Amino acid sequence: MIRIHQTYFVLALSCILCVLSFVSHGQTKSTDIKTINGKKYYIHKVEKGQSLYAIAKTYSMDVNSILAENDDAIDGLKNGQELKIPFESLLNKTTVTIDTNKYVYHKIAKGETIYGITKKYSIDEKKLASYNPTINSGLKEGEYIIVGEKRKKNSQSINEYTVATPTGKFTTYTVQPGETIYGISKKFEVTSDEILRLNPEVKDGVKNGQVLKIPTIHKEVYNHQTDIKPVESKPITSQTLDTSFYHKPKKSIYQIGLFLPFKLSENELILVDELVKNNATFPATQNLALDFYFGFKKAVDSILSKDFEVVIHLFDVEERDSMKIESICKSAEFKNLDVIFGPLYAGVFKLVSGYAKKNGTPIISPLTQQSKILFNNSFVSKVNPSQYTLIEGLSDYCSDSLMNTSNVILVNSTTKDLQYIKSFKNRYNDNLIKKYKVKTDTITEVKGIAGVKAAYIPGKKNVVVLLTNNHVYLQDFITQLYVFSDKKDIVLMGFNSVANIDNLDQDYLNSLQFHFASPNHIDFKDSTIINLTKQYQAIYTADPSEFYFQGFDIATYYLSNLKTNGPEFFFQLDKNKWEGVSTGFKFYRPDAETGFENRAIYIYKYSNYQLQKLGWK
Repeated sequence: MIRIHQTYFVLALSCILCVLSFVSHGQTKSTDIKTINGKKYYIHKVEKGQSLYAIAKTYSMDVNSILAENDDAIDGLKNGQELKIPFESLLNKTTVTIDTNKYVYHKIAKGETIYGITKKYSIDEKKLASYNPTINSGLKEGEYIIVGEKRKKNSQSINEYTVATPTGKFTTYTVQPGETIYGISKKFEVTSDEILRLNPEVKDGVKNGQVLKIPTIHKEVYNHQTDIKPVESKPITSQTLDTSFYHKPKKSIYQIGLFLPFKLSENELILVDELVKNNATFPATQNLALDFYFGFKKAVDSILSKDFEVVIHLFDVEERDSMKIESICKSAEFKNLDVIFGPLYAGVFKLVSGYAKKNGTPIISPLTQQSKILFNNSFVSKVNPSQYTLIEGLSDYCSDSLMNTSNVILVNSTTKDLQYIKSFKNRYNDNLIKKYKVKTDTITEVKGIAGVKAAYIPGKKNVVVLLTNNHVYLQDFITQLYVFSDKKDIVLMGFNSVANIDNLDQDYLNSLQFHFASPNHIDFKDSTIINLTKQYQAIYTADPSEFYFQGFDIATYYLSNLKTNGPEFFFQLDKNKWEGVSTGFKFYRPDAETGFENRAIYIYKYSNYQLQKLGWK
């Protein structure tokens, strides 16, 4: 939870009040021109919310040419800061242009060498020099250099530092820092066992720089089970889509609707001085809306260009605002929208999405887990995976990585959780049949801790799967399992909500190597996360929440693709896989009448009192 600061509140609220309907256009060049040490510069005064990328585009300048003249801009821009913008780009003299859609970049740290960089990214020195012609003249701290190209695999964008090369019935792949067998198997859409069969030496794990053989024979792709009633798949053709929108041409300006619960009428009643005095927290709903908006706007600023501008229309709506929403949806402003993000909650989202469908307008649900909002509306896409998608991801990991060596024990906890248990078990057994031709049920289903003790097999890894959100039951069960697990090989799997149980000793989860599936991943050691956090702190004097990064990723994914591919992108989400700083995007839909569900998830485990990411799928 973010602690409220008066500065944060005043800036945040004033920002929202000023932008209930605003235009995000490119800025004009400064008329303040000075000559410094014989060189001409524009003196640009940074405005609130401006990004370095947007400023560079305004002056037809590459980002690094600006950074070369303004060292303090590397750590983020501040409102009112003055930048020296050279008349002439330094692109061909000292650096390379920033093109994150095509290349992978590395920021030079103090004391780094060319040799060290080549080893870190598994790239030879000659190749590195071909990307960066000036590199042999020496490395400059803070400079960005290209260390690889992003390539497409199965028509989906994947960031990789090396290219797998075909050799017979397998390809070779160089392991990157922090990767696991499971993560690599998902990247190439094969099983962990298939990798181990070709690389028996990695049974105890892979190492950075190690070269693996990856099988090239593609396996059949199977549909996920979800809380959507199974339907017969239908071919997606131009006849089953709203072709009037599907064939709309790309535009230079798009109208974007953003529905968020700012609750401005309630904010007028909040006593800010009292909140600060009592070190209280800002109301949760408004805090979520503000952070999501700030992240969204940050991404928009980085995407804008001369041929891509957006007008953002902000709508302050809540769960109980059905009359107000009806009025908005019947307005000319709503009918002119090209894309809609929100509302955040399922009830009002269903109402807005119905009107969006009538207008042929794509609409995105940022946070709702419920898959029923996808029924009979091909214009809807849902970013947050359903609970059943998370269960299936955990089941896939279990069957892919642990099947041959483990005794899987599924705990039948409460009647309310029977559908979760059934989903995990069916998915697990289906995987064994389709991938390994195993037709017997290999899962042991038990009742409570007594059943686990009876089903425990010494000498094997015993995987205990507990799928419930009942915190009282969880705390009692995990405490007893921890006591029983003394010097025994036991792994616990469950929902990510387990980590948030009050009074549950984290040592229990660490000792039990607790595994869970999560829809989001935030690595606070990642350079992009660090930079975004610094910029947020500089403006709002507070730490960003996870919703700031989610807003940033959602805007980046959808609007970058809209910029590149035009409106038809919204009907081809399943062809555009991407991983952001906190959220992965991997969409699926069963037929042309149903909307898209995001099924990108992360698998985590507790290890040495830290969360270890095992991969994403």
